[in-house]
Amino acid sequence: MKTDPYWWEAAPRPQIATADLPQKADVVIIGSGYTGLIAALKLTQAGRHVLVLDSGLIGSGASSRNSGFVGRTLKYSFGDLVNGKGLPHAIATYQEMQVAFRAVADTVSEYSIDCGFRVHGRLVLAETPAQFDDVKREYELRQTHLGSPFEILDKQALPREIGSPRYIGGVVLPDLASIHPGLYHQGLVKAALGLGIALHPLTRATKIVRQDEGFVVATERGQIAAREVILATNGYTDGLVPWLRRRLIPFDAWQVATEPLPAGLIDQLLPKDRTYIDSYMNIDAIRRSPDGTRILYCGKTGERSDQQTMGKRLLGELRAVFPDLKDVALSHSWTGRCAATFDLLPHLGQHEGMHYAVGYCFAGLPMGSHFGRLLAQRILAPGSVKSVFADQPFPTVPLYQGNNWFVPWMMRFYDWKEGKKHAA
Repeated sequence: MKTDPYWWEAAPRPQIATADLPQKADVVIIGSGYTGLIAALKLTQAGRHVLVLDSGLIGSGASSRNSGFVGRTLKYSFGDLVNGKGLPHAIATYQEMQVAFRAVADTVSEYSIDCGFRVHGRLVLAETPAQFDDVKREYELRQTHLGSPFEILDKQALPREIGSPRYIGGVVLPDLASIHPGLYHQGLVKAALGLGIALHPLTRATKIVRQDEGFVVATERGQIAAREVILATNGYTDGLVPWLRRRLIPFDAWQVATEPLPAGLIDQLLPKDRTYIDSYMNIDAIRRSPDGTRILYCGKTGERSDQQTMGKRLLGELRAVFPDLKDVALSHSWTGRCAATFDLLPHLGQHEGMHYAVGYCFAGLPMGSHFGRLLAQRILAPGSVKSVFADQPFPTVPLYQGNNWFVPWMMRFYDWKEGKKHAA
């Protein structure tokens, strides 16, 4: 069982040599995931000299490790926002989530990225009558106020969508999508290199000092003077900017890939080739691999372990969903580091003149693509960007310094509260 992401089979991490650092740049971007690269592309196309730094290999973090689900949902449902902040705010938030969804499709088209982007729908599954009622109520609200299409499936209709006895109903969202995240990121790297953007792997930023009208960014390989700095590190945020680290809760998202399955079996289990999630706070997510030969499964978010051990645990969970996989083995088990926030909302803003976009809370692929564009716009045309996520209060809690020791316990609490069952 391999512990590199399944996605790296088709999209190995680019081998980019460490070049000498220039003495200055218009913009230094720290982090080479979707957010950082898309911001770099947009800024470079507008004539700015941009430098991208990463402490590891380019794109070796969560952008090339995630599940590849392209949706428009936050941890707060539309109904939660209506109840908590009112209908106008809920509508504005979920309309912006639709803009984030489109940002992925637009980026794929603009840079001609061959990454298997497909609109083929999502199935949101319910295990209990209470969950089924909640799911139906949520998507009825979204249809009424946002025009979002959906179809309700009862237990008798579910077999045409998923070959599992676990669920009692669900809703199909026909206009959501999936992508090969590794190839998506690889396409952004290719576009960046084509524009002459300098990508510097293995170059950790160690200090940022405000100076005159800009900054000096110190790295392990030298210093760069910059007019603007973008922090796009999300779950990999370290102590470089303690203020930001205190507001992010890093966590591991675990995934596995099965060995190739017989065509008849995978067609029986996932006949419509959609993306699939359950209705718990600590969600489990399922999809086919883009080539249609394997099942990919994401679960046990926030747990701490090694990939081999967690792979065995996830295989047990996957077999509980699909008993027909009792004799199937795994080919890959991996993790990626994500980040939540204390208010469970993404945040875009400035701190001491530095721009940041972080805290995607399980929506990293669309939000990272969207926020990368917004970061560039905020630099190119200050004051012009309208976003419900921009420049909002960014909470932390007393004494928190970025140690996420409580995350596994928090996720187990959610499981207990919601009555989530786990494999023995």
